[in-house]
Amino acid sequence: MSRADQPLHGDEPVTSRRERARLRREEIIGIASELFAERGYRGTSLADVAGRAGITEPGLLHHFGNKAGLLLAVIERRDLDSEAFAMELLGMEPAERLRALPEFARRNRERAGLAKLFTVLVAESLEPDAPGHDHFVARYRALRAIVADTIRSAREAGLTRAGLDPEVKAAEIIATLDGLQTQWLLDPEAVDIVAAVESYARTLERDLTGS
Repeated sequence: MSRADQPLHGDEPVTSRRERARLRREEIIGIASELFAERGYRGTSLADVAGRAGITEPGLLHHFGNKAGLLLAVIERRDLDSEAFAMELLGMEPAERLRALPEFARRNRERAGLAKLFTVLVAESLEPDAPGHDHFVARYRALRAIVADTIRSAREAGLTRAGLDPEVKAAEIIATLDGLQTQWLLDPEAVDIVAAVESYARTLERDLTGS
């Protein structure tokens, strides 16, 4: 048994032991995130994660139960990273949300590893039986609903042109941003993600307002 797998006991306070266990779990999630981004979920074994973390496979399973549990922990960590910005957007007026799109691109550029992780995991979750499939279906449904509600609110305030379908436009916006991100991840020297999103935001504003 490696030192990392040894049970936490002795005279150490319970709260301290729990904190050590929490920090160790977070460390493993970070390592798994890196490996999933590099090799994909299917291309990464529990042995790969355990080896890089300096822990045995039984020790790894103690924290997450199985490989799918580890994947869900990685996804939850990634989602937490984007929730703060999402909450900022929800606190803005509809027009301000549109202008904030380039800032989202800047944040992704600064967190390229997380952007790559997200793109890889989505691609591996297309099949209905994939461990992350239900999560990403729910995530995209929620995201489309938020964007559609933003467009609907802007329309009710007289800020958009008539005849606009909020649901269709929401799917288009998300698909465009995801596509730009994928091109940037594939060829970052040729694609300036921030400039591309800034250009799209201007085009989108003209499209939404009809001006």
